[in-house]
Amino acid sequence: MRFGIKSDGLNMHYHTPIMVEEVLEGLQVAPGKRFIDATYGGGGHASEIVRRGGEVLGIDVDPDTGPNAVHGNFRNIEKIAKENGFSEVDGILFDLGVSSHQLDTASRGFSYRFGDAPLDLRLNQNEGETAAELLARVSEDQLYEILATFGEEEHSRAIASAVVRARRVSPVRTTGDLLKIINKRAASQVFQALRIVVNDELNALKDGLRGAKKLLKPGGRLVVISFHSLEDRIAKLYMKTDAWKVITRKPIVPTDKELKANSRSRSAKLRIAEKV
Repeated sequence: MRFGIKSDGLNMHYHTPIMVEEVLEGLQVAPGKRFIDATYGGGGHASEIVRRGGEVLGIDVDPDTGPNAVHGNFRNIEKIAKENGFSEVDGILFDLGVSSHQLDTASRGFSYRFGDAPLDLRLNQNEGETAAELLARVSEDQLYEILATFGEEEHSRAIASAVVRARRVSPVRTTGDLLKIINKRAASQVFQALRIVVNDELNALKDGLRGAKKLLKPGGRLVVISFHSLEDRIAKLYMKTDAWKVITRKPIVPTDKELKANSRSRSAKLRIAEKV
């Protein structure tokens, strides 16, 4: 979606966009303005920006997003934007986390609902090691640190020990293999931790935010939607630096109406800052 897309480019089967009106208001979308959607996905937010007269560069790390987006990691947002003629923009959106399409595609391994799915968890399956490969090589102490730091899981030590014991008997290759080892109540935190490390998500976010600052015009808006406390903390602290005027003293959360329509929006937090 390098120089705008048609308004019918929205792929609702890929992902239901979250807090669309809040995003549009936060970005101050208006005809003639230029924006970057750093997490294009199915094009939900981007399509609405285009409908309202904005021009959008869509970026996504996942090649499955299709031809409308430039494929690349938003940690390289400055380089990607300049290569596509978007060196100065009025607003940038980061909608973090995993899309509905990714969660609902068994072969990606993002959801523990699919017991025989490969334990992959890569946002781009063309590069990097899988979660299964990570679990095969890390020590018990390293796995404990991963689970405690990125999953904020209180039983991290016990889980790490159980995984190491189990892999001595048989490799942990599928989501089902992992679920047999861990308590299902901890599955969400464990999968989150592995996904963050496999994709180096927190460092990528820090890089992306720094790149966004360089691309935004003075008065340009930065909008970040996060889905867990680690992401939200990074966005919150970054927006408190001298380069920004914080617009949202407290994060915006989905309305009751949106929660009923899309339960996956329940943990979303939206923050807005303006470049000074």
